[in-house]
This record gives sequence, C-alpha cells and structure tokens, in this order.
Amino acid sequence: MLALAAIRQGRRWAESLMVDQCEIRRTTGEPGPLDPETGERPPAPTTVVYSGKCKVQTYEPHESKPESGNHVYTVQRYYVHLPVDAGPAVIDDQVQITQSAVAPHLVGRIYRVAGLHHKSMATAQRLLVDEVVA
Repeated sequence: MLALAAIRQGRRWAESLMVDQCEIRRTTGEPGPLDPETGERPPAPTTVVYSGKCKVQTYEPHESKPESGNHVYTVQRYYVHLPVDAGPAVIDDQVQITQSAVAPHLVGRIYRVAGLHHKSMATAQRLLVDEVVA
C-alpha cells in the first residue's frame, strides 16, 4: 500500500529531526514523610519509562500564570516529539532533556506531560508538555 510506505518514510524523516535526547520518568510511589526541620518532603520514587531521541517543539508558545501559596508561577506550553514506538508516556510523566545537538540551553529542562496526541497515521508521538518556572 502506498499510504503505508509514505507513513514509514515520514517516520524516518521525523526521527531524523530528533537530535535531542531525553529521559521520561514516571512516579511509582508516594513522597517520603515531612521533614519536621525543613517542612519539605523528599521526592517520590520514579522509574525511567523511556530514554532516547526526541525533539522539543513549539509553534505558538502559550503561557499562563497560576497562583499557589501566594506565589505566581509561569507555565509554558511545548511539544516533545518522540519516535512512534517509544514509551508509552502517560499524563504527569516528567520529560528531562539530557542532550541537545543544536540547543544546549535545553539540557536539564524538565517538562510535565499534560496531554497525549493519538492519531492513526502519526509520524511521531507528539506529547503536549508544560514547563513550570517558579
């Protein structure tokens, strides 16, 4: 079928643009107990569900400024593209950029998966993600 050949070619092209590397982590438990001296909890345990190529993308940045505990945060919306057979990611997974061939300022950035993008003829997984800046 011509359509299947075109989809396979599209996937190869899409993956050729994934010059970044990322790690996707999923929370697997509850945070530890509250530290009485600092008032903070240790982070919840996580497990790696994907480690490999990706691409950070946005076509029209959209930010919001939610408030919590008398502090205003900036939330910026992006996409992280992964190979079709990667993952699968789920909402609330964390994506950390571990390497970037052309945008070193992305390394270390952490995004929260906010939405999944399912379609039948996808050339990439396109995860809708948020970056929260305190």
